[in-house]
Amino acid sequence: MNKPVFKTDWDRQTSPRVRNLYDTLIRKALGDRSAEWFTQEMFDDVIKSNSSSDDKYPLWKSIENCSVIVRRAVAIDRMLKAMTDPKCSESTHTAVILPGDLLLGVMPMGSNGLGKMFPRFLTNDELRAGSITNRNAASLFGHNSMDYAELLHDGLKKKIQACSAKLDELAPLITRGKITVKKLYERYEDEKDNSPDSSETDELLRKLRLEEGKLISMKKKFDFYWSVKLACKAVVDYARRFAVLAEREAEANPDRRDELLELARIARKVPYLPADTFHEAMQSICFFHIALHASMNFISLGRLDQVLQPYLDKAGSHNEKFSPLEIFECFILKCAGRLNLTSKYLVQQDHVDYATVLGTHPYYIDQKAGVNNFLQNIIVGGKKLDGTDATNSCTFLILQAIENLNLPAPGIYVRLHKNSPDELFQKVAQSIYQTKNNPSVLNDEIMIPAMYNALMQDEENTDEAKATMMALANDYCVDGCWEPILNGKSDWTFGMMVGMQAVESALNQGASLKKDDELFRGAKVSPRTPVPQTFEELMTYLKTHMQFFVDQSVMGLFMYYMIDENAAPSPLFSAYLEGCMEKGRDKAAGGANHNIGGLVLGSVPDMVNQLAALRRWVFNEKKYTLSEVCEAIKENFAVDASASLPDDKKLLYERIRADFDTNSPKFGNNDPEADELTCRILDIFYQCVQSSAKFGKWLFQDVHPEREWRKVAALRSLAGYYGLPLGMTYDIRMKITAGLGTFEQYNWQGRGMAASANRLDGMPIAPNFSPVPGTINQGIMGTISSLSKFNLNRFAAGVITDICLKDENVTPEVAEQVVREFVGRGGGMMTMAIGTVGLYKEIYEVAKESMLLPEKEAAALLLPYANVNVRIGGWQTPFVTLPLDHMENYILRPVGVL
Repeated sequence: MNKPVFKTDWDRQTSPRVRNLYDTLIRKALGDRSAEWFTQEMFDDVIKSNSSSDDKYPLWKSIENCSVIVRRAVAIDRMLKAMTDPKCSESTHTAVILPGDLLLGVMPMGSNGLGKMFPRFLTNDELRAGSITNRNAASLFGHNSMDYAELLHDGLKKKIQACSAKLDELAPLITRGKITVKKLYERYEDEKDNSPDSSETDELLRKLRLEEGKLISMKKKFDFYWSVKLACKAVVDYARRFAVLAEREAEANPDRRDELLELARIARKVPYLPADTFHEAMQSICFFHIALHASMNFISLGRLDQVLQPYLDKAGSHNEKFSPLEIFECFILKCAGRLNLTSKYLVQQDHVDYATVLGTHPYYIDQKAGVNNFLQNIIVGGKKLDGTDATNSCTFLILQAIENLNLPAPGIYVRLHKNSPDELFQKVAQSIYQTKNNPSVLNDEIMIPAMYNALMQDEENTDEAKATMMALANDYCVDGCWEPILNGKSDWTFGMMVGMQAVESALNQGASLKKDDELFRGAKVSPRTPVPQTFEELMTYLKTHMQFFVDQSVMGLFMYYMIDENAAPSPLFSAYLEGCMEKGRDKAAGGANHNIGGLVLGSVPDMVNQLAALRRWVFNEKKYTLSEVCEAIKENFAVDASASLPDDKKLLYERIRADFDTNSPKFGNNDPEADELTCRILDIFYQCVQSSAKFGKWLFQDVHPEREWRKVAALRSLAGYYGLPLGMTYDIRMKITAGLGTFEQYNWQGRGMAASANRLDGMPIAPNFSPVPGTINQGIMGTISSLSKFNLNRFAAGVITDICLKDENVTPEVAEQVVREFVGRGGGMMTMAIGTVGLYKEIYEVAKESMLLPEKEAAALLLPYANVNVRIGGWQTPFVTLPLDHMENYILRPVGVL
């Protein structure tokens, strides 16, 4: 075999410079970070500000009178100014340059679990009106990914110039449009009062409304380009303020003068101008990434190895002063800069409000699990747009930097396929072995076909369309969690549902099985169906309830796009999201060329375990009646039985639990019965999503002939929306996808579910698409064998399986074997942690003890475990920061390979 043409042997040790920066971060993360948060008092009041006198287009006197998107751009500038304000930085530390740091800029505090701080830009009336849909300035949905290639190639200067040209083009058109509308209005008023011919009046009114619509459209475009220009200029100004800071530091630190002056030079150049060197490219990305996150765009980093490779190739010829590996390690430390390693001070850092949500309804996130979730991932490897292998030297540089530092953020995913180089498989295995949890694996053999098929929805079946969609699919990445998206080319939203709710409804005539005597047979959550008399009837009713819940979720995906334009536009990200600049439209207004909505089904492993037990013991063996099983479930298998429960009932319920927990087929064990049931459930779910997608597009998106539009509009009003279809207002063609997983929410999702096989009432459901902890009896290879039967290449919203291997069973060679088997046998996505029950139990006890100790003692107790990271749904997190019930769940996970 030919030797690779890329560099694979990057330094496996961090330099003293980087090690000092790492130690500084860990010390800070173990302490009280509550004072580092911005407060509203630190920001200028955007609403009451006046426009600058040097604005070329001063279309308003008070910013309160301008559109929401322009106010948001002004707020981005205010945020970045506050971050470099010396007074604010005394507590926030956002205007500091740490000794030895090779990149300028500091992330402000914020996370998915702790919330975000940002200057207010909505009026009181907007906040009051938005309260009904939980929308305010904090509700921006950041599950997207940035492709930095254009920024590095052109710099912000070209984007700003493009906006200026559009503004110059639109300004006179708007002026003429205003004159036209005014004249038509005057004529209409005159004709209405004086003309007996109503047809002439009606025609004038039609022309007036048409011209008003054109004028409104032009004004919206103008405001979009104006906001993008303001936001991009704000990032340039932010970089230049850091250049000034570096120059001042150079004067005060003669020993580091040359380094600091070089950092200042770079900051004066990028991101305004194109990057020429690897260092400049990384600094440009760093500034823009910080600005995105500071402005509440919790955006992922995309395929950085593809973006950075051209600059890495030139590193030698430019005689760069610093190692590319050191520079990238400094960038990782920036991304991890908001880390919390203790739970002692989280209440003081709880900045989540009612509208820190990800959809129309509140997103009930497990806050503590999301404390260190910053929704930022790096994707490496995979295929190029033309389908050839994309592995390069930067792939290995990034993997080595992640391995060297072993921090929980940013997340790292490696795309692998059957033609990925052996060196990449080996490096992935080596990194997993060293870090015990990184990187995660994406299987191109599954995900590319899934994405391609999803993209072809509603497309013409032409060679040109096929080639376009295949190139997009080849270039897929993931967002800040694990959901597959297009690389800087799609806007993504998703809904979630818990499949066990459909199982309970099928068993209990459309009602929950959680005991509540005030609600008779239980909370009514779905249309009533008969009591199933056979297993096939049970499966039929399951599909009925599944369709009901899927319909609700899919319609919610369309509703999402009908609100956000008015509350949470995103001019900075939209500047580089394909389609927005061409259309003159923000992502929240349908500006992206591709809009993808995914529905993610949780608790499939629990569904399989429960249905397998029901089929065996109720319908086949007839050992128990369905009524007895439902009673046992409602009574939580007599675990917390009251004194009033008869002894014979207690004994019966305990026997049912034993048979359901230990004597029934289990998901993910290469068991024919369980695997056949899994296939049936996945078929039902996939078919329901296809049906709901067709209905949702017809109802919310399609433009109908006049003879039908009244009927469809009436149906939309039943769904709570009274406006025009998306296809008319935004020209959106949503691609609806299906996926399987839970993210970190397996704990709270389980709280709403009654007892089932291998879990008690309110206990966690299975994490993601993984066996219920404690139920694997065939080793991890049994799980991978099961995955090969499920036809996962239809689930473009992702299917992720969390694996936790016993440390004593794993070598780099074993890790590589598992990775190769997963890719070769049709797994979709995989996270792999390596741990031991003993270590997890030890940390569990230490975490409980630390809560009772003073700050310094607690920090000293936790410090030895700072680099023990595990996967929690969609990201890595330090084990010491997990909620105790998550720790208990993880203690059950480690399994052997065979």
